[in-house]
Amino acid sequence: MLRAIQTQGTYLRGGLSPHVVRRVREHIDNNFDQRIKVGTLARLANLSVWYFLRAFKQSLGVTPHDYLIRRRLEHTMELLLATEMPLSQIALAAGFADQSHFARRFRQHVGMSPRDYRRALPAVAPERLPYL
Repeated sequence: MLRAIQTQGTYLRGGLSPHVVRRVREHIDNNFDQRIKVGTLARLANLSVWYFLRAFKQSLGVTPHDYLIRRRLEHTMELLLATEMPLSQIALAAGFADQSHFARRFRQHVGMSPRDYRRALPAVAPERLPYL
Protein backbone atom coordinates (compact mmCIF):
# COMPACT_ATOMS: atom_id res chain seq x y z
CA MET A 1 0.00 0.00 0.00
CA LEU A 2 0.98 3.60 0.01
CA ARG A 3 3.49 4.75 2.55
CA ALA A 4 1.82 5.93 5.74
CA ILE A 5 2.12 9.44 7.04
CA GLN A 6 5.58 9.90 8.47
CA THR A 7 4.32 10.75 11.94
CA GLN A 8 1.86 8.88 14.09
CA GLY A 9 -0.53 11.50 15.44
CA THR A 10 2.06 14.26 15.60
CA TYR A 11 2.28 17.33 13.44
CA LEU A 12 5.30 17.78 11.21
CA ARG A 13 6.53 21.36 11.09
CA GLY A 14 5.71 22.63 7.61
CA GLY A 15 3.39 19.71 6.91
CA LEU A 16 -0.37 19.35 6.92
CA SER A 17 -2.30 18.71 10.10
CA PRO A 18 -3.69 15.17 10.44
CA HIS A 19 -7.31 16.25 9.88
CA VAL A 20 -6.34 18.10 6.67
CA VAL A 21 -4.39 15.07 5.44
CA ARG A 22 -7.44 12.92 6.13
CA ARG A 23 -9.77 15.35 4.31
CA VAL A 24 -7.51 15.58 1.24
CA ARG A 25 -6.91 11.82 1.09
CA GLU A 26 -10.64 11.14 1.36
CA HIS A 27 -11.30 13.55 -1.50
CA ILE A 28 -8.68 11.85 -3.67
CA ASP A 29 -9.87 8.36 -2.71
CA ASN A 30 -13.49 9.25 -3.52
CA ASN A 31 -12.71 11.03 -6.80
CA PHE A 32 -9.57 9.41 -8.23
CA ASP A 33 -11.50 8.35 -11.33
CA GLN A 34 -12.06 12.01 -12.22
CA ARG A 35 -9.76 14.91 -13.00
CA ILE A 36 -8.57 16.39 -9.71
CA LYS A 37 -6.97 19.81 -9.74
CA VAL A 38 -4.32 20.80 -7.24
CA GLY A 39 -6.22 24.03 -6.66
CA THR A 40 -9.21 22.04 -5.43
CA LEU A 41 -7.04 20.12 -2.98
CA ALA A 42 -5.38 23.34 -1.81
CA ARG A 43 -8.81 24.87 -1.16
CA LEU A 44 -9.76 21.82 0.93
CA ALA A 45 -6.68 22.54 3.03
CA ASN A 46 -7.29 26.32 3.05
CA LEU A 47 -3.79 26.89 1.68
CA SER A 48 -2.22 28.45 -1.39
CA VAL A 49 -1.36 25.97 -4.13
CA TRP A 50 2.36 26.49 -3.62
CA TYR A 51 2.25 25.95 0.14
CA PHE A 52 -0.14 23.02 -0.21
CA LEU A 53 2.22 21.20 -2.60
CA ARG A 54 5.12 21.69 -0.22
CA ALA A 55 3.13 20.69 2.88
CA PHE A 56 1.57 17.64 1.19
CA LYS A 57 4.97 16.29 0.21
CA GLN A 58 6.32 17.05 3.68
CA SER A 59 3.44 15.11 5.25
CA LEU A 60 3.11 12.11 2.93
CA GLY A 61 6.52 11.90 1.26
CA VAL A 62 5.09 12.14 -2.26
CA THR A 63 3.52 14.88 -4.37
CA PRO A 64 -0.27 15.01 -4.73
CA HIS A 65 0.11 13.87 -8.35
CA ASP A 66 2.18 10.84 -7.35
CA TYR A 67 -0.32 9.99 -4.61
CA LEU A 68 -3.16 10.20 -7.13
CA ILE A 69 -1.34 8.01 -9.66
CA ARG A 70 -0.55 5.41 -6.99
CA ARG A 71 -4.16 5.39 -5.82
CA ARG A 72 -5.35 4.90 -9.40
CA LEU A 73 -2.87 2.07 -9.88
CA GLU A 74 -4.03 0.36 -6.68
CA HIS A 75 -7.56 0.45 -8.06
CA THR A 76 -6.46 -1.00 -11.41
CA MET A 77 -4.66 -3.82 -9.61
CA GLU A 78 -7.88 -4.63 -7.76
CA LEU A 79 -9.81 -4.62 -11.05
CA LEU A 80 -7.21 -6.80 -12.76
CA LEU A 81 -7.52 -9.28 -9.92
CA ALA A 82 -11.31 -9.27 -9.56
CA THR A 83 -12.64 -8.74 -13.10
CA GLU A 84 -12.13 -9.67 -16.71
CA MET A 85 -12.67 -6.08 -17.88
CA PRO A 86 -10.62 -5.06 -20.94
CA LEU A 87 -7.56 -3.00 -20.11
CA SER A 88 -9.01 0.03 -21.91
CA GLN A 89 -12.07 -0.01 -19.64
CA ILE A 90 -9.93 -0.46 -16.55
CA ALA A 91 -7.83 2.54 -17.58
CA LEU A 92 -10.89 4.75 -17.97
CA ALA A 93 -12.52 3.45 -14.77
CA ALA A 94 -9.43 4.45 -12.82
CA GLY A 95 -9.23 7.94 -14.30
CA PHE A 96 -6.41 7.49 -16.79
CA ALA A 97 -6.76 9.41 -20.05
CA ASP A 98 -6.25 6.27 -22.14
CA GLN A 99 -4.89 2.73 -22.07
CA SER A 100 -1.43 3.84 -23.21
CA HIS A 101 -1.02 6.25 -20.30
CA PHE A 102 -2.29 3.59 -17.91
CA ALA A 103 0.11 0.94 -19.26
CA ARG A 104 3.08 3.32 -19.10
CA ARG A 105 2.41 4.29 -15.48
CA PHE A 106 1.64 0.70 -14.48
CA ARG A 107 4.94 -0.55 -15.89
CA GLN A 108 6.80 2.36 -14.28
CA HIS A 109 5.41 1.66 -10.79
CA VAL A 110 4.82 -2.10 -10.78
CA GLY A 111 7.63 -3.28 -13.07
CA MET A 112 5.48 -5.22 -15.53
CA SER A 113 2.70 -4.49 -17.97
CA PRO A 114 -0.94 -4.74 -16.87
CA ARG A 115 -1.39 -7.68 -19.23
CA ASP A 116 1.60 -9.53 -17.73
CA TYR A 117 0.33 -8.75 -14.22
CA ARG A 118 -3.08 -10.21 -15.06
CA ARG A 119 -1.50 -13.30 -16.64
CA ALA A 120 0.65 -13.84 -13.54
CA LEU A 121 -2.34 -13.71 -11.18
CA PRO A 122 -3.41 -17.39 -11.32
CA ALA A 123 0.15 -18.72 -11.28
CA VAL A 124 1.50 -16.63 -8.40
CA ALA A 125 0.20 -16.28 -4.88
CA PRO A 126 -1.20 -12.74 -4.45
CA GLU A 127 1.27 -11.89 -1.67
CA ARG A 128 4.17 -12.50 -4.09
CA LEU A 129 2.93 -10.18 -6.83
CA PRO A 130 4.59 -6.79 -7.24
CA TYR A 131 2.70 -4.12 -5.36
CA LEU A 132 3.16 -0.40 -4.97
